[in-house]
Order: sequence, then C-alpha cells, then structure tokens
Amino acid sequence: MKNSTRNKKHTARNFLVTSAAVVALLRIALYNGLTVKNYTVTTPLVSESHVFALVTDLHSTLYGEKQEKLIAKISRYSPEAVFFAGDIADDQRGFYGTRVLIESLSKNYPCYYVAGNHERWVEYTDEIKGLISSCGATVVSDTSVNLGDNITLYGIDDPLFYPNEGFFPSLSSLSPDKDKFNILLSHRPEYAPVYGEYGFNLTLCGHAHGGQVRIPLLLNGLYAPHQGWFPKYAGGIYSFDDGRHVIVSRGLMIDNLPRVFDPPELVIVNIAPAK
Repeated sequence: MKNSTRNKKHTARNFLVTSAAVVALLRIALYNGLTVKNYTVTTPLVSESHVFALVTDLHSTLYGEKQEKLIAKISRYSPEAVFFAGDIADDQRGFYGTRVLIESLSKNYPCYYVAGNHERWVEYTDEIKGLISSCGATVVSDTSVNLGDNITLYGIDDPLFYPNEGFFPSLSSLSPDKDKFNILLSHRPEYAPVYGEYGFNLTLCGHAHGGQVRIPLLLNGLYAPHQGWFPKYAGGIYSFDDGRHVIVSRGLMIDNLPRVFDPPELVIVNIAPAK
C-alpha cells in the first residue's frame, strides 16, 4: 500500500513538472512581445558609424494606442533615419496604425518608404504613396537620396507595381555609383542573391514574416510567401561572395495566425567603417 501511494505521488509530481515545462515552452514559443535585432555591416566606404531603423510588414498593427511602444523602441537607438520596406499598410485593415506611426516618427527622424505587395492590394493603392508622403515620409520608389558620408539610399517597390516583368529593368535603371555605399530598400527577399549584381552593397527586405514558424538552431522558417516551404531567406543577415549583404526583417505584424519562436521584430542596422 505504501509503495502504491508513493508511486502515485511520484507519477503526479512528474505530471505536474512535465505540464509546467510544456506550458513554459509554449509561452516562450508563442511570445508576441516586440523584440529588437541588431545587425552590423562594416565597409571601407564610410568614415563614421551610422545607425538606421528598419520597419517592415507592420500591416497597421498597433503597439499601444498611438504606437508608443514601437516608437519608444526606435527612439532608444537614436537612428539617423527610419526605413520602411513595404507592407506598412494593409488591404484588410485601416490606415490608422500606419498614419500615427509615420506622423510621429517623421517629426524626429527622416523617414523613407517603398511599397509592398499588400499596398498594391489596398482599395486606395493609387493614393497610397500620397498618403504615406502626407504623413511625413519620403517615398523613394525608383529613385535615390543621399544620406551623407558616402551613403546613398535607393528604393524599389514590390514587383506587383511593375507590369510586364518590369521589376528587374527598373532595378537596373537605378545604376548606383560603385564608389559609394549603396543601400537598397526592397520588399522582396527571394531575390537576395541578385541584388548585389546590380551594385547594392546592402539590401533591406521584409515580406517573409520570419517563415511564421521557427525551431531555434534547426529551422529558420517554415513557410513564406513567394518562397514556399522552408524559405531560404526568412529572416537574418545573408552575406555573399562579392561582399554584399541582404538583411531580412521578420516583420511586425500580429494577427490571429500564431508566430512560433518568431516574435515581431524591429531591426537596427549599424554601418561601421572597416578598420
């Protein structure tokens, strides 16, 4: 009888410990708090260090009533500029979350924007760039802007904005100066291997949402749009043999679809002079 009672207590204790461990793991796996990822790229083409914030795939998600949580995170790093690499607005949500974020940030930082695929699908797609511009951001679609210290920023919209397969001809027409450090804002990461061929030292992307489901150290992403299952460019920094780099943000959207080991992500981009 004593052994039977002892075994029952042992079984109950093991069950409680296992249950607690499973609950803890699920809480970690499904954590949806705002995270920050820092990446550093070194180059001999700049003389000083620079910090930029990359915001992608917001889809009008709110972080606080007026985006105060996201704004506070960005402000903590005092970026020289904020880059918006597409899907900041959304075809199934209102414009409020987009508007209050850009209006607030543009008061303190230069803001630069290119459009994503969801901004092609909104009912007001023909007005979207005007709306973004009216909030204080500079639209850099198919153009460039000088950021100082030999850095030039270029932008290209999602391929859906270019009929008749005009995405790559438009990319080629940007013609960056090879003697400058050239940054490209482009929503789509699946073209990561070729961006460097067009003369861009660093390309900043989103779109993949981190592959939605990750397994740390084993699986970087389960599925991403336009890449399918087990996407190669789900999130992180990718370096190529020519010395070029592509940074893919896991994005900031929160909806009913669970993000597993894939919390929303603000990316901070550091560019430092090579020693």
